Amino acid sequence: METALAVSQAKYWHLKQMGMFRSLADWELKQLVNNADLRLFKRGEDVFRAGDLCDHFYVLRTGTVKLYREIACGKQIIFGFEGPGAMFGETALIGADRRRDNAQIAEDAFICVIERDRFSGYLEQHPDLSGWVTSVIARRKDAIEDRMIALLSEDVRTRLAHALVRLADDCGELDDRGLRIGLRLTQTDLGQLVGSTRETTSMAFNGFRREGLVESSDRVIWILDREGLEAY
Repeated sequence: METALAVSQAKYWHLKQMGMFRSLADWELKQLVNNADLRLFKRGEDVFRAGDLCDHFYVLRTGTVKLYREIACGKQIIFGFEGPGAMFGETALIGADRRRDNAQIAEDAFICVIERDRFSGYLEQHPDLSGWVTSVIARRKDAIEDRMIALLSEDVRTRLAHALVRLADDCGELDDRGLRIGLRLTQTDLGQLVGSTRETTSMAFNGFRREGLVESSDRVIWILDREGLEAY
């Protein structure tokens, strides 16, 4: 009983902190809590895959999720990494039938899982909530378009420099070595993030290391000179 109460309180506190739910009355938020599941996902676990039914959306309480699309030969295009407080799987809220993309856990995560059909009434009653969802979708669409433009107009070093700055903004934490990106990333991950091969991405990253812009150890990256990366 105490465990169930603690889970309910955790869901309530987390959803209440999110700007998208601030217009809900307290009773509506409590009702939403009752309709949401709080689940633990482990690193490497799929939240959903392309082709899955679009019947839930997700609010990240802790951890990190990787959003990506698989293309020919099993390669991935990584759209980005989302951290605590982010909503994803939002295409379920605009009538999509099947997933086109994939969501995989990059760092162990607690996620609030909310059924689309149970949430649709809130969207009808709260225009600002519907507007929030629309803004998330538009922002993610813009990010994908910016990425496609970068692939056509920027070299790998520039794309990698800008990707590292974005990761620092989204997942960065200051420690005694610099601005630490709170993800364990392989060179393959970085290559998929910037649309390049692992070898080319590794050469670009090692160049940044020689310039004193970054350092890494055990797949953890520190940004030492953010302005230097932004200058690319």
